[in-house]
Amino acid sequence: MPIYFFHITEGDQVVTDLEGTERPDIAAVQKTAIESAGGLITEAVRNGVRNYQGRFDVEDEHGNPVLTLTFACPIQMEVRLPSEPARLQ
Repeated sequence: MPIYFFHITEGDQVVTDLEGTERPDIAAVQKTAIESAGGLITEAVRNGVRNYQGRFDVEDEHGNPVLTLTFACPIQMEVRLPSEPARLQ
């Protein structure tokens, strides 16, 4: 089974995948990249990151690029405080 390397870029930080992951085909590579991006976004949101951006650059075992997946999760928040409750007289 072919091995693919999922290199991650987050901001200025690049994490190089040195081990690789076996996947049967490009469809499985795409699925893995999307699921992994979802996990990274979830983790960022849990940690309070409001404008998370990242990218997977996937290479095959020969170093050929096969997929680039860019992902982002900008969160916009508007806080509305409830009106002061009416006071009974």
